[in-house]
Amino acid sequence: MSSLASRSGAPISRLSLPIEGMTCASCVGRVERALTAVPGVMSASVNLATERADLGFIGAADPLAAVRAIESAGYTVREDSTELSIEGMTCASCVGRVERSLAQVPGVIAASV
Repeated sequence: MSSLASRSGAPISRLSLPIEGMTCASCVGRVERALTAVPGVMSASVNLATERADLGFIGAADPLAAVRAIESAGYTVREDSTELSIEGMTCASCVGRVERSLAQVPGVIAASV
């Protein structure tokens, strides 16, 4: 996810989500309509070939609202897992600080260190 600024100066957040279950252009239209109805969504572009939705939010992105909209339209958002190698942690306090930091990243559902 990245941040830009709109012409009015309001920050724009970008979000890309992997979508499963789309089979045709009608599916793409259904997902785009569901996403543009999410409060704060400025733009929604869905690509059938790559199975991704690219969203532009005015202000902070709300990934959970976008996921709920996609699911209410009858499709699923694939969850990805990423494993990171983190160096320099020496105690439980370090672990907690890293977990809290990762959990605050938009789109992160869970973080375990």
